[in-house]
Amino acid sequence: MDTVTRLRRRAHPLRPTVLAVAAVATAATLAACGSDAPTLQDLPSDIATARPSISEPEARFVLDARNRGVDVTAATLSDDLETGTTTCWALKNGGVTLKQIAVDDAGKPLGNTGDALRTKQLMAAGVNAFCPDNGDQIVQLALP
Repeated sequence: MDTVTRLRRRAHPLRPTVLAVAAVATAATLAACGSDAPTLQDLPSDIATARPSISEPEARFVLDARNRGVDVTAATLSDDLETGTTTCWALKNGGVTLKQIAVDDAGKPLGNTGDALRTKQLMAAGVNAFCPDNGDQIVQLALP
C-alpha cells in the first residue's frame, strides 16, 4: 500500500513502518544544535527520558504538536513522529498536497474533532518541523 493511501485510510496517527529511516534522515541531534534550538529541558520529562538523543527537528515537532493541543507522550512518540515524517515524505515525493492526503476513507476532509483533528494537528506539526518549505499548505488542513 502506498504512503498516500495509508494516510487517507487513517483518521488517527499512522502505524509504525519507516520511523527508523526517518530518524536517520534527521541528522542533527539536540546536543549539536545552536542556542535557539530546543533543549531536553524544553521537552516533557517522559519524552526526554525515553529519547535523550532526540534530534532537533523531532524536538521541534513535539513542541509544535503540544502547542497545537496534541498530547505527545513517550508512549505515542514513535507513531506521532511517523505521522509527521510520512506527511512530509508524501508532500516531497508523492506529488500531493495536504488537502489531498488529509481525508478519510470516503475521501472527505478529516474533521476537527477526535482522532481526525489530532491527525491534522500532527500533520501540521510535521510540516513545520520536517518540511517547512511546505508550510504554506497548512492552511489547507482547515484547523480550528
